[in-house]
Amino acid sequence: MKIEFDDGFSFGKGAFETVKVHNKNPLFLKEHLERLANSLEFFGIEREINPEEIYKYIENVGEENFALKIIVSDKNFILTHREDNYINNYKKFRLKISNSKRNSTSKLVYHKSLCYYENIYEHRLAVKDGFDSALFVNENDEVSECDFSNIYFVKDKKIYTPPVSSGLLKGTMRDFLLKNFEIEEMKININQIKNFDECFISNSLMGVRSVESIDDYKFKKSDSTEFILEKLKKLGF
Repeated sequence: MKIEFDDGFSFGKGAFETVKVHNKNPLFLKEHLERLANSLEFFGIEREINPEEIYKYIENVGEENFALKIIVSDKNFILTHREDNYINNYKKFRLKISNSKRNSTSKLVYHKSLCYYENIYEHRLAVKDGFDSALFVNENDEVSECDFSNIYFVKDKKIYTPPVSSGLLKGTMRDFLLKNFEIEEMKININQIKNFDECFISNSLMGVRSVESIDDYKFKKSDSTEFILEKLKKLGF
């Protein structure tokens, strides 16, 4: 693999996508490539991605199920893969509220850019403290997103999720859930989380996973999570 030294390497100018491959089928590839194209336009990177290159790469991988990563910068187009750690792992997540505020005014927040280390760093801090993932709130103390996932809350069987304007990445799985389930976008102050019965998170590898707790607050139910997850299992999650 040859990697060119460019602004992606030096300054994080570029974007990436992580795609779940199930039985050699890249799930939601069209949606991932549309989001990637939008980010490349934002960064001023003139490159069109040929899906055939991706299918050819997948065919040459000696595994049926894995996580595919697509990385694009000015001079680089990289395909790589790793184990999908969510396969047959349906544990409930414990979230830790990060001390790092999500800046909803930052244009980079809305793209899956190569400037991604803050997510990884906060995730590692949360794990070090005995949690599974970090939860970001923005400068107005509104719930934003987790380090690697979008978040949802349930009250009286109604599902709510923060709007993109709260400073979060518009996830491909989030888009799918909004189109196929009754979910309302609503600003949620971090002090309001105790008003909800249930919480779950989503991304394009896990599908959805139930949240057991946020800091020391424990949620009582996981009914909606289990209902959605059963639907997603039929797609390969």
